Amino acid sequence: MGTGKPAGGGRPMSKRRVLHVLKRYGPPFNGEGAFLERSSAVMQELAPEVEHDLLVTEKPRPAEPPAPCSTLPRVAYLSGRPMGRVAHQLALTWWFLRNLRHYDTVHVRQHADWYFLTYLLSALAGRRLVISATPDEGAPALAGLYRASLRPLARRGFRLFDALVSSSPGLLREAGEAGIDPARCHLVPPGITPPQPVPGARARIRAELGIGAEDPVLLFTGGLCPLQDPRFLIAAMPAILARHPRARLLLVGPELEADYASGLRQAMAQAGLEKAVFFLGEQPDLQPYFEAADMLASASRLEGSGATVAEGMAHGLPVVARHLPAVNDDARLDGQTGFLFQDQAGFVQAIDRLAGDPALRRRIGAAARQMATKHFSMRQVAARYLGIYGFAGRIAEEPEAPPTGLRCTASISDRRFHMPVAMAPDPAPLLLTTVDAEEAFDWSDAFSRAAADVTSMRSQYLAHRVFARHGVVPLYMADYPVVAQDAGCGPLRELLQDGLCDIGSQMHPWVTPPFTEDVCERNSYAGNLPVALELTKARQLTEAIAENLGVVPRIYRTGRYGFGPRTADILKSLGYLADSSLAPCWPTPARYDEPGAWASSPGPYWVDKERTLMEIPVSAALVGRLAGWREERLASLVFHPRRRRRRVAGALSRLGLLERIRLTPEGMTVPEAKRLVRHMLAHGHRVFTLTYHSPSLEPGNTPYVRDLAQRDRFLDWLDEFYTFFREEVGGRSATWQEVRFGAAATAGGPPGGPLEKLPHILPAGPSVVPASRIS
Repeated sequence: MGTGKPAGGGRPMSKRRVLHVLKRYGPPFNGEGAFLERSSAVMQELAPEVEHDLLVTEKPRPAEPPAPCSTLPRVAYLSGRPMGRVAHQLALTWWFLRNLRHYDTVHVRQHADWYFLTYLLSALAGRRLVISATPDEGAPALAGLYRASLRPLARRGFRLFDALVSSSPGLLREAGEAGIDPARCHLVPPGITPPQPVPGARARIRAELGIGAEDPVLLFTGGLCPLQDPRFLIAAMPAILARHPRARLLLVGPELEADYASGLRQAMAQAGLEKAVFFLGEQPDLQPYFEAADMLASASRLEGSGATVAEGMAHGLPVVARHLPAVNDDARLDGQTGFLFQDQAGFVQAIDRLAGDPALRRRIGAAARQMATKHFSMRQVAARYLGIYGFAGRIAEEPEAPPTGLRCTASISDRRFHMPVAMAPDPAPLLLTTVDAEEAFDWSDAFSRAAADVTSMRSQYLAHRVFARHGVVPLYMADYPVVAQDAGCGPLRELLQDGLCDIGSQMHPWVTPPFTEDVCERNSYAGNLPVALELTKARQLTEAIAENLGVVPRIYRTGRYGFGPRTADILKSLGYLADSSLAPCWPTPARYDEPGAWASSPGPYWVDKERTLMEIPVSAALVGRLAGWREERLASLVFHPRRRRRRVAGALSRLGLLERIRLTPEGMTVPEAKRLVRHMLAHGHRVFTLTYHSPSLEPGNTPYVRDLAQRDRFLDWLDEFYTFFREEVGGRSATWQEVRFGAAATAGGPPGGPLEKLPHILPAGPSVVPASRIS
């Protein structure tokens, strides 16, 4: 997707790509993998023109790959099976020879000495090289581990890098001691996103575990391994319980070493701590456990950045952490945001003070949250990384702006996220009727915010005469000008009161506040806007519908079908349950070069692994004897605007070989619509979505209805098609709720009823998602 200023017009800027290199990638997630997911999400928001790919070099490709991340579109594994050192070296070198040309920057997040040849290849190719220093695998430390005769060579190898990133002052100091040029050394602290409270999470988790509302709870998060040293915490619990019998310890994290985890359980049993210590394992979402806790306990013996400390502070928890010089010194603990300890006596003393003084916990927790927000903001960290990568000039948003908090767990177009929908056994085809309820504007002229005439809404009753004959309850996808003006809202209110329609939302960015972007062709597609701006516009549209029509829209459509890479994440954050932004075979300019965008004719599908957001596409397909035979290539050649051959397309259509049909009375004949339905039925589709624009019901507003005679033919089209669908193919009209929830779920009425409290009905999104996928 070529871009210019993301919020402006002008000539699009070319894409830039960063290759991130990791040895292992979850599950279970290591710290670098989790941080990469979080930071890539925010980097994508700050600089949409920069894409981030991942190469996993050491861990073989798992049979069941980890849940995808919408801001890491490509995750490549070097091998599908374990390999020896030489085989690894050869495979990595060959991969770089084939793929390095696609990237501008290479960020090696964990060094290995068998990487050196690829370092050299990257440098010779003129790619910007970045390496992250870690305590056990950082370049400065490893340089001293080579044999004396090889150390000069190793140091020269590290000079190939343009930048070395250290996440703590100690690692930065080691880099200097290793003789690395200070100008190439950067200190970037761990980044965190200030969390949004999860209503009821504290009470729910405590109730599930049988913990009282006032019981002091310690939380440990991390892998169960000697390095993190949770055994230290278990050993200290008897002394803590002697002072606070109701104290509880939650251990949340994967069992990285089975023998060690078994030893932890034995130690717990020997000390009689079965009711005081909870092994909760790896959790997809840590936030409810932060909410349930009163203190964060960290006994880690080796940290690169102290990210766990920063996370606890961000959640407003006092942190009691083992003192790691040059790692957590700058967290300003020691009585201000928590306490540092050297031994068990110091740990027990700190826990004793906090457990017995709720007011002290609140004061220190508030100071911790304030400091974490100021010094560990993920947006500022992401901006630092973009600068290190050489892309500071592509940052479109202020790093100091409030974080979106968006997750990255869904995508309308990325098939890695898609899950099939198990439809009910009802054999009858279902037909949804959607109306893009919008302002009238000149389709041949430039976009304008002044074009906001919605008087065509008064003519919708004409279509309802047809709807009534066929039992159709249309779904009006209302945009901002319609819901913001009485001329638009009035007719919809009357239809709603009589139960004659349902309401969804449709976003035309150029007439949806806030108005901060340039009005131009490119920005008429919502998915081309900066993510924060797309989110804000979608939220304001949703709130306007709720306020002015008294219903909360739960199904959404991007105007011009211009969804973007984060649209699904935005919709999940706003509580939407369905989307209808995909127009198969009619891709937007951003998707012209995507495989499958020209030839897909999907039915409903889930756009996330959690099955919370369903895509219900507009019905369209390639029809004809050539459909299904290399159709992606054929459609791109025939219909692509830069390659389109109208005569060829017309000839293929006349010969019945290939035609592109969408289910709409606008520009399509009834015979074409019938051919589309029969074709899709033959390929197993049972859900159909018909659509048109509300201004078409007043002559002169759209190219499809220029006079009264054309409007009569438009209405006759609907009448004839509904008759065909009911009588010839045995179909029936349905609602989007029936598709989304099944027929039984709609018996009590559709979700998103009368407005109550807006903050309550516009949730931040589902809570059960991987914490590593929260930006």
